[in-house]
Amino acid sequence: MDADFEELSHDIDLIAKVKQYRDATTKIQDTIKYAANPAVYEKLSDTDKIQYNLLMSYCLNSVFWMYLRAEGIDPAKHQIKSENDRLKRSMTRAKQINDKNTFMPRVNKDAAQRFVRNGLWEIKNKKK
Repeated sequence: MDADFEELSHDIDLIAKVKQYRDATTKIQDTIKYAANPAVYEKLSDTDKIQYNLLMSYCLNSVFWMYLRAEGIDPAKHQIKSENDRLKRSMTRAKQINDKNTFMPRVNKDAAQRFVRNGLWEIKNKKK
């Protein structure tokens, strides 16, 4: 069967969408190459590694979501939806933990010791 794409070459919307799709996949490919570099991962702090891992998981699930859409499968009825929801909850929890550590007041140990030491008083012996 010979494919005749001559009639499709006049559909400007289709051509624009195919070019947009190609550009998007190229950007995704370049980003994944950069993000999958082990040297980049090793330089991250523990908090950044958590965010990185969550982001990579979410990105992979999003790519799979797009694949399902391209295959004509409704991803909202697929198991990937519950996985994306789980990842969103994990991202929210990681943000809460990070915010808690960032905004939690810290006790200055030296200042606390001075307060306690100076707050204690001794009764002087009174002469009767």
